[in-house]
Amino acid sequence: MGVAGDFEAINDFETASYFHKRCLDVSNEFKYIEGQALAFKGLGICEEKVYNKFEAKENLETALEKASEGNLDNIAFECSKDLARVYQSIAMDFNEQGDPNSSLEFFEKCLDMSKRVQDTAKEAECYQQIANIYEAQGEMHNAIDYLNKFLEICIESKNNEKLCGAYKRLAEVESKNGNTMRAIEYLSKVMSLANDSSSRGAQIEATLGLGLLFN
Repeated sequence: MGVAGDFEAINDFETASYFHKRCLDVSNEFKYIEGQALAFKGLGICEEKVYNKFEAKENLETALEKASEGNLDNIAFECSKDLARVYQSIAMDFNEQGDPNSSLEFFEKCLDMSKRVQDTAKEAECYQQIANIYEAQGEMHNAIDYLNKFLEICIESKNNEKLCGAYKRLAEVESKNGNTMRAIEYLSKVMSLANDSSSRGAQIEATLGLGLLFN
């Protein structure tokens, strides 16, 4: 593993993969599950680095299975973090390619891994991205559900800027869904938060939005 790591450090991922495979062969021969988990993890990272995202996914998923089988909690945790990153990258690629269903599938996978490792920042990103996809598909109720989950994280973070963003997005989607009063309620919250933080730009945006809704 150490030799493979040395080659990873100099971005020679082909040679690093060769040594990870050698480690895997030895680990398989001796039924050494920790070695198997680490070798698959290493292979996954190498594939990710050369943009073979699906090969990376397959190797990391196997690494997680091996780690879980061997009750190797630390390795399972690291594999889950790696998978969250790879799933998110694949989801974004599908979204750019105009394949919302596949994108949703991988954002949901990313969401699951993010929860597993308690990465609330990535969890929040997933809620936003999933909401955006549902909104684009005209599925406003689903979009609102995920934006409310995003809002919960923003409330817990006590970050006024993120909270303003969450309320603003909810106002936009509620307005599109015909819930004008709910949209006004959310923009009023944006106004209140913007006033507290003296955010001039947010105040102006919320005021314009409220004016349009009242009209």
